Amino acid sequence: MISLMGFFEEDVGPDTISDLTTTVIVEDLAAITEAFCLTNGVPLLETGVVTNHKLPQFKTTSGHMVPIILVPEDIVRALPIANDWSDIERAAMENARIRDRVNQLLGGIIRPTVVDRKHALRGAALESPEEFNFFLAAVKANVSNYDPNLDALGYYRLKGIIADGFPGLKQTSPYDLKLGPNEIMRVVRDTVEQFKRHVEAGNLWEELWLGDKPKKERASQLIYYAIADAFCKANDLDISPEANMGGGPIDFKFSSGYSARVLVEMKRSGGTVVHGYEKQLEFYKDASQTEFALFVIMDYGDLGMKLNEIRRIQKARWEAGERASEIIVIDARRKESASKRQ
Repeated sequence: MISLMGFFEEDVGPDTISDLTTTVIVEDLAAITEAFCLTNGVPLLETGVVTNHKLPQFKTTSGHMVPIILVPEDIVRALPIANDWSDIERAAMENARIRDRVNQLLGGIIRPTVVDRKHALRGAALESPEEFNFFLAAVKANVSNYDPNLDALGYYRLKGIIADGFPGLKQTSPYDLKLGPNEIMRVVRDTVEQFKRHVEAGNLWEELWLGDKPKKERASQLIYYAIADAFCKANDLDISPEANMGGGPIDFKFSSGYSARVLVEMKRSGGTVVHGYEKQLEFYKDASQTEFALFVIMDYGDLGMKLNEIRRIQKARWEAGERASEIIVIDARRKESASKRQ
């Protein structure tokens, strides 16, 4: 039921759900952490987090001591329904009874939007306790623990990049953030170009695929975040992933001071690219009071005519004297090994 909160309640995502869950089981996690540290000789200290267990701590750059709680990987679960409701739609629509009821509720709509489908599925699920049980059973049948070997969201690849010290991700160009948003834009553009180069010319694309299918959008966002965070740390620039600008979370917000802000929205080529560029990113820009933004498309080979459409929108805005967000396409398609490339 906790994992369904993002479907039934607005503005509830993985962070909120993780916080709720961790609060409930924090004593158990602390016990596991303490036992692991005692076995492996990791120093432990008293903290205010739990009453019956000592925890390891680390010192931040500002000198504060922060306690650490370890989470066993076999209890970590992906929560796709918290951010991307299409996964729960797919799971629920496997049930013919639910599918038929949703189709009835959408009967008068020729081309139902995402909002239409979401309202119809929610209506079908909440129609009665019996219908909700059908809905819940369909979802539960498609929930499993997170498999680190598949790493569909890229969590373990992110860990590896950080542990390796970001090889090949060093940037020597000096930046002067006192110059304002244009200079921040240059930093942000360089972070995207670094990511693009490692995906297109290196082997980072391999971490974005699960067999012959692209990994979830979260995978590319996490790996990009690891790269961007290295730039930000080196240049004293703040990066906020999933910053809520008042109408939902923008993927990344870069800022220096109060007014100098640059946004980055990253979309999979198979997703709502046109809506993301035309409407969604513009809303985030208005909410954050900035005109500086990058729209990044991860092209897995199914982009189709979407790029032409958003470039048409971009051109129309330029011709109208408006500022249009920059578009960067990253070729994330599967590639042959370097020895076989022409």
